[in-house]
Amino acid sequence: MKSWQCIVYIVVALLGFSIVTVYSTDMTMFAAGGAGYQFTKHLVWILLGLAVLFAMSVIDYRHLQKLAYPIIAVSVICLLVVLVPGIGTVTNGARRWLRIGSMAGIQPSEFAKLAMIIFMSNYIAKNYNNMHSFKRGFLMPLGFIALVGGLILMEPDFGTAAFIVILSMLMCVVGGMRIIYVFFTLLAAVPFIYELVFHVPYRKMRFTSFLDPWQDPLGTGYHVIQSWIALGSGGLTGLGLGNSKQKLFFLPESSSDFIFTVIGEEYGFIGGMTIIVLFSLLLWQGLKIVSRTKDLFGFFLGLGITVMFGLQAAMNIAVVSGIVPTKGIPLPFLSTGGSSLLFSMFGIGILVSIAKQSLKCDTDKLSADEVKEEQSVNENFLPVRIATKIISKIAAFSW
Repeated sequence: MKSWQCIVYIVVALLGFSIVTVYSTDMTMFAAGGAGYQFTKHLVWILLGLAVLFAMSVIDYRHLQKLAYPIIAVSVICLLVVLVPGIGTVTNGARRWLRIGSMAGIQPSEFAKLAMIIFMSNYIAKNYNNMHSFKRGFLMPLGFIALVGGLILMEPDFGTAAFIVILSMLMCVVGGMRIIYVFFTLLAAVPFIYELVFHVPYRKMRFTSFLDPWQDPLGTGYHVIQSWIALGSGGLTGLGLGNSKQKLFFLPESSSDFIFTVIGEEYGFIGGMTIIVLFSLLLWQGLKIVSRTKDLFGFFLGLGITVMFGLQAAMNIAVVSGIVPTKGIPLPFLSTGGSSLLFSMFGIGILVSIAKQSLKCDTDKLSADEVKEEQSVNENFLPVRIATKIISKIAAFSW
């Protein structure tokens, strides 16, 4: 079985879990909008997402390189527009949504994740010989990362901003950015991060409740305590489909950010581990595709998308398990939320396109110019060479 086919099957399996679990959480009289409302919306977004996946899978991903600057420009404009009162919709105290009618809406920060991956992939591919320099390899990428991260932080959305900064910096480090620059940037950012966390009351309360949720069990510690109760109630095999107790009155966001908790309660440890295994397989197959990519843009694009899914899943599961402070990070392909699902399917479509184009290159004879370019990358670009070796070791793993 080809890697892209395996990825499609994994995504379909995750969507199957999502459909059944969202149906379970939404088929109650207490669901927002009435019974079946969220489930119907979720099905519509899944269908749209599948259409986007198919469309992107048949388009050559290299066209995205030509559109990298327009894509990041559109993303920045959307992030600016959503901050305008009367245009951006305030939900739970944050202005993060551009609403289209009563049912539809787009979250620009979700688009920004993919836009930054496309942009940074293009930037690194075009400047890989200068990625060790201070100006081209550090200041300019950092400026773009700070711009997008800063706009998302103004919504405010600390979790997504931090996610994009971490993901973008990881791509830059693999691309050749000097570690010493990253180290001193982290040192310089410590006072700024401290200010953001401890001088903003609700973030400070989240952090302190993370250390001891029981000090405020009905307030900031409520989410994680209810999540623990649900996960503990599931045991080994779970309470059974539709039998979750916490989804009824107790666990907020049970069909979105905390959907893994409901899976753990209804399907038990076995169900939770199944989700973790599926994401691990997705990461493995994604790295397989990356290891076979023939060009730098495709390499970093595939790497960024693969790491995005793995990192986002890890962060979500860590949040609902109480390993890290509570933050609204959706679980890819499982959580409700049209923007997250749509752009996740967009990313999978790009991965499939990369895999198909790599297979096509394998069957065609490489031109002399392509061979020369590959040799120059392998001989002169140490970070990519090291990353490729590591990825190849992971990708070559076989049962």
